[in-house]
Amino acid sequence: ESARILLNSGVGNSSGLVGKYLMDTVGAHLSGQIPALENLPAANEDGNTGLHLYMPWWKYQEQFAGQMDFARGYHSETGGGRRMPSAWTFGGLPEITGGAWGKKLKEEARRYYGSYVHFAGRGEMIPNSDSYCDIDPELKDDFGIPALRFHWKWSEHELNQAAHMHRTFKELVESMGGHVTTQYHGEDGSTAIKKPGEIIHEVGTTCMGTKPDNSVLNQYCQSWDVSNLFVTDGGCFASLADQ
Repeated sequence: ESARILLNSGVGNSSGLVGKYLMDTVGAHLSGQIPALENLPAANEDGNTGLHLYMPWWKYQEQFAGQMDFARGYHSETGGGRRMPSAWTFGGLPEITGGAWGKKLKEEARRYYGSYVHFAGRGEMIPNSDSYCDIDPELKDDFGIPALRFHWKWSEHELNQAAHMHRTFKELVESMGGHVTTQYHGEDGSTAIKKPGEIIHEVGTTCMGTKPDNSVLNQYCQSWDVSNLFVTDGGCFASLADQ
């Protein structure tokens, strides 16, 4: 939104970089069913919220040695357990049971509920010149102000990272004696990766930098062009770390 204000006003854009280097978190998901978690005794596993486990990036040495085909890391968010039952209690049952009714359905729901583990990868995107926003020449908002138009292209860095997430999550599921229950795309990052904007971690478009000709803002998020103009949202980010 800061970029839209600046682009519509023509202020603070001597570098020509307002709207450039739009980024979102790299995301990919995979789920699996773990037989060892079947038929566990009923227990209150709600906790205080619906938060997930967090596993930070661990392959720094491989990256330093040049063994990875992408430059930055990602973290993994893991969820599952036997929270308060809901309609999702029946999720995945048709695929496993082949269909069940009545008493059999209830027995299968009790058996399998809580035996699914979900992995979500969240990784760092490298800014690129093909991902940006500009003013839409036709579309306006309800107040008649021109809206933004978005352009996007994942680089090989992000696609390789998403494929690596799928391979990692599949290995984790199978090492626990389970099997993958969602579509696996470990060989094709373009199908593994979530759509741009879907992870809702959008940043960039008014990036900080070291000089007026390579950035919109200085290190204090202050406009190079207008001394009393500060950008205080995620537009100032010069990269998008997975944390």
